[in-house]
Amino acid sequence: MVYLYKTPDATFNMKIINPLYDKAFKYLMENNKIAKKVLSVILDKEVMEVALSQQETILPDEKRGLTLFRLDFKAVIREADGSKKTVLIELQKSKFATDIQRFRAYLGANYLAKKEKVEESVVAEAKSPEYQSNYPIITIYILGYKLDDLPYLAVTVNRDVINSVSKEKINVNSFFIDHLTHQSHIIQVLRLPEKQKTLLEKFLVLFNQAWCTNQPFILNLQNIPEEFADIAKYLQGPVMDDDFRRHLEAEEELDTIFDEQAARHLRQITEALENKRVAEEREQAARSSEIIALKQNKALAVKFARQMMKYGANPSEIASETGLSAEEILNLE
Repeated sequence: MVYLYKTPDATFNMKIINPLYDKAFKYLMENNKIAKKVLSVILDKEVMEVALSQQETILPDEKRGLTLFRLDFKAVIREADGSKKTVLIELQKSKFATDIQRFRAYLGANYLAKKEKVEESVVAEAKSPEYQSNYPIITIYILGYKLDDLPYLAVTVNRDVINSVSKEKINVNSFFIDHLTHQSHIIQVLRLPEKQKTLLEKFLVLFNQAWCTNQPFILNLQNIPEEFADIAKYLQGPVMDDDFRRHLEAEEELDTIFDEQAARHLRQITEALENKRVAEEREQAARSSEIIALKQNKALAVKFARQMMKYGANPSEIASETGLSAEEILNLE
């Protein structure tokens, strides 16, 4: 059920901080009760316990100082069969399509870091009988833009284990597989449908960028799903907090600068590629013209050589006049 907050005289909307902004989303997910609720909706599983660990990952880019907003959680989830499972959740969020490059840079750097941690954990496990092995990882991507090749609001990328011999899907409980392959959830908030039916769709109403005010870090909610009225109220709290708003304004300014730089860089790349394409086309056209000219000259030389042969010229004279080789002249006879 979706309802509007009302007064006796009028219907009014609720202003909240835009959770697509790093500061706002961090504020949201630092609330343990809300974090459990949000992650339960996204994973479609009950999150029984959750603990926030690393809050933000800084990419190794000292020149530009770029950061990739990412939250790490250790969580206990309840599986469909009632069993409990401890997992690590990596939640990454971005407002701009250019952040994909930052995702890639992070993943590359993080792969090496994880490899080192795994090697260290092997030593730790050997030394301590109480050592707990690394947990399976679930990744969540919340995107503030549309992926052209993925026309869905939300997708889950899960693991299928296939018998390579029989080609059949098999059900196994393998520590090796659990810790080397990741389940992923990808959410594109701009693909929110007009009518929300599922719990996930109703939650994403709180991310509806169509309701941005003239200050994009503030949303003016037009309706509030009853199931998430508590989260909306929580996000309403910092709206009148001057210090919090200044942080959001600063983030907006930095995002604008970065977006302009990224757009300028993209234009430069596009122009460079276009110039390269034009140069290659010109070079190809020049080569084609040269080949055509050579063929035409060769045809004229052959024609002239045949005429000289009719008048009794010897091969040496013909070669001198036409530039044909002795072998080519003999083949004309």
